[in-house]
Amino acid sequence: MKAICIESVEGKPELFLRDVPRPEPKEDEVLIRVKCAGVNFADLYRAAKHLGNAGDTPHAIAGLEMTGEVVALGRGVRGMAVGTRVMGFATGAYAEYCCVHDRHLLTVPDALSWAQAASTAGNFVTAHDALVTNGEMKPGEAVLVQAASSGVGIAAVQIARLLGAGLVMGTSTTPAKLERLSQLGLQLGIDSVRGDFAEAVLEATRGAGADVIIENIGGDTLPGDIRCAAVKCRIINVGRLGKWIGEVNLDEHSRKRIRLIGVTFRTRTAEEIAEVIQRAGAVLLPALQAGTIAPVIDRTYPLDAAAEAQEFMRAGRHFGKLVLEVA
Repeated sequence: MKAICIESVEGKPELFLRDVPRPEPKEDEVLIRVKCAGVNFADLYRAAKHLGNAGDTPHAIAGLEMTGEVVALGRGVRGMAVGTRVMGFATGAYAEYCCVHDRHLLTVPDALSWAQAASTAGNFVTAHDALVTNGEMKPGEAVLVQAASSGVGIAAVQIARLLGAGLVMGTSTTPAKLERLSQLGLQLGIDSVRGDFAEAVLEATRGAGADVIIENIGGDTLPGDIRCAAVKCRIINVGRLGKWIGEVNLDEHSRKRIRLIGVTFRTRTAEEIAEVIQRAGAVLLPALQAGTIAPVIDRTYPLDAAAEAQEFMRAGRHFGKLVLEVA
């Protein structure tokens, strides 16, 4: 089969299209004929294994998210049939075939195309886990999404509105992206280049602050998060598009009784990943079928242009998902 493999060139990880053996499903796994693969920010690190204990890639195949059709079942698989359209996380997703634990998959709603399905798990499942499971967002609460025009940010904005947030705020460095986000449910777009986002949040909430903050940037914005956090705010450290290290005013952190929570799939067990995916699916699948929420696609690339797609993502000019069309 064709696959995009990570190989070291003078100490740097590079991507190459290779012919490698088709994998065979192990116990509790299904073999999937991949239709499309999603490109994620984590892919830029070019690590062959990002999903903790979720899989194995003997040929260092890139990618962690895909959609496709089940073509074979491993021993012990229940509730899954050959021919089922599925989407989900998968180690080695940039390939014509991959094997995935059966509980790490969701059935693709009829309303979604293959490209849309490849744009769902990485962003919407991650955003649901951050906002609902860890952020414990309640109807009526004020939510701030940092880097709201990122993939997880776009999903978080939609999920917050779906679940009844009282005020959905988000930051971006590009006014045109904030305008597009307003069509997806963003109520207050904050141009983080032109102004102080923390002051904007405090003004919009009449000094109360944000109840939940989805932090996709990192150390650059963490001090401002503390400033505009409400009492008992939950700050969820999802991504680090900026600095990995930041200062925290510990007195304010303590005074406001803020919870700073880190989330990742890298250290989760296979069972923990399954729980996250199935919990999110119960909420997201009906909304995706109804069109209440929807993946946003910026552009698609053929599989052999994976390196080009990653470089376009690195430049940060996209709005929505970049997708590799495999079949």
